[in-house]
Amino acid sequence: MRNLHIILQSAAVAALVACGGGQKAGSGLGKGKDVPPPPPVMTAETPEGKPEPKREFSNDAKKDFESAYASFAQNDKGGWNESACRGSADRFASVVRQHSGLVEAQFMVGLSYHRCNMVGEAEKAYQDASRMKGDASKIAMALSNLGQIYYKAGKIDGAKQYWDSALKANGKLVGARINIASMELEQMRKIGDRDSKWKGLEEDAKFQLSSALGVDSDNVEAYTLYGLVYMEGWKKNKNRLDLAKLLLDEAKKRNEKYAPLQNAYGLFYLHRNALSEALAHFQAAVELDPKFTEARLNVGLITLGFRKYDVAKEQFTKVIELQPKTYDAYIGLGAALRGLKDLDGAEAQYKKAQQLDSRRGEAYYNLGVLYKDFRATKQEAQPSIATYKQAKDFFRQYLDKPGDEADKAEAKEQVALIDKTVTQTEKFLKMMASQPQQPPNPAPTPPAGGAPPAKK
Repeated sequence: MRNLHIILQSAAVAALVACGGGQKAGSGLGKGKDVPPPPPVMTAETPEGKPEPKREFSNDAKKDFESAYASFAQNDKGGWNESACRGSADRFASVVRQHSGLVEAQFMVGLSYHRCNMVGEAEKAYQDASRMKGDASKIAMALSNLGQIYYKAGKIDGAKQYWDSALKANGKLVGARINIASMELEQMRKIGDRDSKWKGLEEDAKFQLSSALGVDSDNVEAYTLYGLVYMEGWKKNKNRLDLAKLLLDEAKKRNEKYAPLQNAYGLFYLHRNALSEALAHFQAAVELDPKFTEARLNVGLITLGFRKYDVAKEQFTKVIELQPKTYDAYIGLGAALRGLKDLDGAEAQYKKAQQLDSRRGEAYYNLGVLYKDFRATKQEAQPSIATYKQAKDFFRQYLDKPGDEADKAEAKEQVALIDKTVTQTEKFLKMMASQPQQPPNPAPTPPAGGAPPAKK
């Protein structure tokens, strides 16, 4: 999936408060799975279930916040860089200092850093905001974005804890519900629809998205994600694709130029085996958002199938440039280079994938194919035996990794074929060695009368 939803403060200045902060939290971005526990939850409603009354704030506070926010909005339109992010964060931090710790401004400090993926600085600012007194809805937004940061850092349980806390503080927080549904979709894809937990994940994802649409019926991201949820399990029930298409069409009515929607349409047509149409949608997604790595991966994979290896190479290379730890991009780039007959380059990419995640098996399988079908077949009989045996070792390592049973069955067939080929080659070489050595050809007999006289 694409990056999870980051909540953006609305342009209107919300109710500002003037209360102090609380206990500082540590960082959850280090090694291990632990994150700082969320603070005690404050709700955005009174005990009677009514929204909190608007708080009064000074004209100076409003003016300073509006000035900092105008600069933030301008950067949103014109583009961000590290200098712009730090400058925006400094402006909001100044508002916090001058007006007794406004939680809204502290949240925007975090969001300014977040725009440039400066997650360490963003985490600290959000943590500070989440432990301040004030508008509970803004504190909930900080908690939700902390969940997003922890999710991207691989702290899945911690992310869910923060999103749950955000929803306790504000049940109408659409971004947190979308983030939870995104996480559950990823888990559904990972475990597959045969797992007993799959159905529960699906039901909760649908609940989260229905709740989000109940608050914001025009939310294109929720419709798109809902469609993707229905696409899962389509092999067992192809009617799910029809329901997915209806949801994607609803998203299209709201914003046809939303890049993840175009990518979702591409997946829909891919499942329908309409590859050319799928490719067109994936390419549209890349045009709308050149940094959308999932769409670039999909363009690369389809163009590999079309044997447009140069196009695939370009896409996978760009993905690695944008996200260097994308395992699938190294596998795809290796396949593209193999198609371009750069076997050493292909092997180097597969080995980079191995180093990135040795628990996954795709690199081992592709190395087996590379050695069996591309290296060994270009060698003489005797040296090819060692190459075939190396290929067999790669396939055996693949069989020790988690993977699809059909792929494992194919790997076993490859091993059996290698054994057969090596046996036949060894028999051939043994037969050739046992053949009687042919005597050398006799020297030609000189003509009668001896050799002709040399010319002078």
